[in-house]
Amino acid sequence: MRLTIVDVFAEQRFAGNQLAVVEEAGDLSTEAMQDIAREMNFSETTFVTARTDDSAEVRIFTPAQELPFAGHPTIGTAWTLGRDREEFALELKAGRVVVRFDRDSGIAWMSPPPVILGDSIPGETTVKMVGLELADLNDELPVQWVECGPRFVFIGLKNLAALRRARLDPDLHAQLVAEGDGVAAVFLFAPEAYSADADYSARLFFNANGIREDPATGSANSGLAAYLRQHLGAPIDVIVEQGFEIQRPSRLYLKADADIAVGGKVQLVLVGDLFTADGA
Repeated sequence: MRLTIVDVFAEQRFAGNQLAVVEEAGDLSTEAMQDIAREMNFSETTFVTARTDDSAEVRIFTPAQELPFAGHPTIGTAWTLGRDREEFALELKAGRVVVRFDRDSGIAWMSPPPVILGDSIPGETTVKMVGLELADLNDELPVQWVECGPRFVFIGLKNLAALRRARLDPDLHAQLVAEGDGVAAVFLFAPEAYSADADYSARLFFNANGIREDPATGSANSGLAAYLRQHLGAPIDVIVEQGFEIQRPSRLYLKADADIAVGGKVQLVLVGDLFTADGA
């Protein structure tokens, strides 16, 4: 099988979020896909099970589980398969997602599945979970459940200093997930960034055989576009930086008016062959 590794939401190679794309994977079992994703050990690995000239059927796996949708795997897989076209569509468990390629800017733009903005959560429930204080919360934005494929807890912070101090407590996180009746990653964001031309910075913690930090999260940032549109008003046109704290600087472009679009650049790192345990 053809194996391609790309960096997504990366302005240059060896930044952004790593993705492994496995083509010609239609004969693999779910168990084999999960084994390969665990072997790759990236935030996600995708498997192309069927394709045409302008679309493909794709499954997405973390090292621990399958996801119905995730942003950087969608953009990275579409770029890998169809970057010579104007657009390329992926058929995911969450539905059909179209990625469009802007030749001038080099940005690949994704139209995500519908975002569900859920109930708010008391700040007291969440600040201890991320090692912060109530004074660190952004008073103008609610702590809230947000779903865009995966389910997230959104926590708005006042500044970049608070974001940099955040650390996820796995026990308190497990308790919140149980009370919320669903698997949830924790997405924190602040209206300051490392670069002068960016608007927000963000971090995301999730559990995949242990707590991990994601370098760049397209699904959560799709939710952020909808969240900001809801609470701040449209139109939203912002740049979000993520991954700086773990030496994987990432840049995501968000637009939200009537529709939502999330964009980023993709860098090619490796192309090779992948063999299963039995040599298939």
